Amino acid sequence: MTIISNYEEFAELQKKYPRTLTNDYMMPGEVRKLIEHGKLSSIADDRGLFTLVERDGFCKLIFRLQDDSAVLPSIDKPIAVYLVYREGKSPTDAEKWLAAQGFAHSVKLERYVCKTMNNEQLTINSVGENFAKNAKFQFDKSIEIATVDETYSMLYQHFGAEEMDLPPRDMFLDESTYCIRADDGGLLGVIYDMGHTRIIAVSPTARGQGIGGKLYRAYMAQAMRDNKNPIFYEWVRPDNSASIAMFRKLGFERDSLVTDCYIRK
Repeated sequence: MTIISNYEEFAELQKKYPRTLTNDYMMPGEVRKLIEHGKLSSIADDRGLFTLVERDGFCKLIFRLQDDSAVLPSIDKPIAVYLVYREGKSPTDAEKWLAAQGFAHSVKLERYVCKTMNNEQLTINSVGENFAKNAKFQFDKSIEIATVDETYSMLYQHFGAEEMDLPPRDMFLDESTYCIRADDGGLLGVIYDMGHTRIIAVSPTARGQGIGGKLYRAYMAQAMRDNKNPIFYEWVRPDNSASIAMFRKLGFERDSLVTDCYIRK
């Protein structure tokens, strides 16, 4: 594998490979940050481009394949693959390729979408002019900013790094996590914005108190300040009934898209 040190060269390399069999969803800003931290490496042949993202204890694989005859190079770390999209129950060609390479299915996530505000059914297009009057999405004064160390510690306590594609410690963004604290200053809950999805973690002793909903409303309020026409997408495990109930209360609806995580130890 070759460490990638130049974004422009990597972008040109990507153009040589189709997106027929792929899970490539990285935005240019994310790629530049990974290159800056020395976390991105790749190997290419006439059948595919394989890109590895360094995580804590494992690698995330991003692939662009010419066809399903491509063979994954030998890699001496556990590998996780994310955002293999499908609709319906039939496996896609990408899923069949992953099974042939020795990957096992790990987590299924269903997508929920919010295009209309809850309660008043305030459409996104009218949020800008009505935002000041919409008390539901005013910023909650109990919301604070968590430090990187607090965020890293709480998320890794609640989730497996492989399951949620958590970034390594030095890749967590400063001041990008909203939190709610207990009277003693400890964290009751956090929400971390990863770009393609948000991760919410609530302390077991504080669940059932609406903390997750408060945190997500804070994220929505900020998003609507920055963009008058946002559409919110979130990925949720189908067995996570508490999160599903929270998102439905916020105006989210389930759509047909499903994504899966695959692991190879």
